[in-house]
Amino acid sequence: MDERYADDRRHTLARWLEQLQQGEQAARIEAVERLGELADERAIAPLADLFNDPDPALRLRAVLALRQIGGVLAVTALTGALTNELPQVRRAAIVAVGKSGGSRAVALLLPTLQDPDERVRNTTILTLGETGDAQALSPLLQVQADPQQKIDAAYLEHAIQRLRRQDA
Repeated sequence: MDERYADDRRHTLARWLEQLQQGEQAARIEAVERLGELADERAIAPLADLFNDPDPALRLRAVLALRQIGGVLAVTALTGALTNELPQVRRAAIVAVGKSGGSRAVALLLPTLQDPDERVRNTTILTLGETGDAQALSPLLQVQADPQQKIDAAYLEHAIQRLRRQDA
């Protein structure tokens, strides 16, 4: 029974990967969503390749699918989206990486505090607060001390307070 399940899974994966490469836009979007639901690590590289796709919707959905797959390999792939040219893709990647938690997520997210887009920086601030990792506190305090930094002060205060409560 396990062998048949594995064969069915391989066949399903192959079908969605083929549709991802050869389908029309709606079919490709469906393939991305199904690959996320399938949560098979073999889909990580093809999904990460979509970060350069001309279709912004596919880029964003690829980030969401990788978040569904989860795990170290998916987080590693998501780092490629942290510098994507589209702010909405960067923001989704920040949240996805942040959900992985831990000091690795904090280390990956810290450079995005310098993103040129204020919404991206604010997303990073909130996400760092959500990680609950005390390593994020010092960089956030540095942002708070920088009068040149354009961010939402309420987001920053919320994140700092949350981290201080976690650290106490």
